[in-house]
Amino acid sequence: MISSMTSFFFGECKTEYGNLVLEIKTLNSRYFEIQLKLSEELKTLEPKIRDQILKSINRGKAEYKIYLKTFEGDLDTKNLDFKEIKNLIKTSEKVSSFIDTPQSINPLELIRFAGVKKNKLDVKKIEKALLKYSAQALDKLVEDRKREGSKIRKIIIAKLNLIEKLVLKVKKIMPLAIKSHQDKIKAKFNAALIDVDQDRLKQEFLFFVQKGDVEEELDRLVAHTSELRRLLNKSEPVGKKIDFLMQEFNREANTLGSKSISINISKISVDLKVLIDQIREQIQNIE
Repeated sequence: MISSMTSFFFGECKTEYGNLVLEIKTLNSRYFEIQLKLSEELKTLEPKIRDQILKSINRGKAEYKIYLKTFEGDLDTKNLDFKEIKNLIKTSEKVSSFIDTPQSINPLELIRFAGVKKNKLDVKKIEKALLKYSAQALDKLVEDRKREGSKIRKIIIAKLNLIEKLVLKVKKIMPLAIKSHQDKIKAKFNAALIDVDQDRLKQEFLFFVQKGDVEEELDRLVAHTSELRRLLNKSEPVGKKIDFLMQEFNREANTLGSKSISINISKISVDLKVLIDQIREQIQNIE
């Protein structure tokens, strides 16, 4: 089944070093883009997390943020690095000089940044916990995207059903429209008191039929509808293929309108284009 490109996950995972806070946001986008933001102590794990994302998501914009929230009392306040604190103050004051209304420096935050941790971080241990939690989060994200994709699929199927009805309606109208035009030609000849020349009548009639022949366009619309249904049932990413297919839908609807031989067919052409645009809006969010 198709998947949506939009979803969101937020959660925390407890470790012996503190809570891992994870936020993943995926947005619709024509191309695939990953934005990773990891706290400094987790930076070395970025390549492995990126690989996890690539295995789960194929299209759209993915914003991935994770940081370690240390436990209260995890800092050894008896062994503060005052040199580091002084450097932090100088840097903060320099940055504040560029801000119109800077906030005052919070001493507790300075201690948090420069304090010596009682429980020194073991990257190998945190890596195992992080990758496991990240995999679970991405599985949940993919599940949500599929559920949203299922809703989009139902909307598109409903629109396709209406398109099929309109195509069938045109096929029923065509013989009546041709007969109506034939009667109009005869009436014009009679009104002008001109004898109806069968050859001339056939010539006029043949020209009209050729000009208004939309059988090919209707057949293509039926074929496109069938192809779209097939794509909607695939489990792989099909958003780009459907986007291209909808261009073909629109082309046939425009041609149908330009060849219209009756007001009713012109109205149907407009209705078709409205439905096609509505489907194109929906597929902007398909992976």
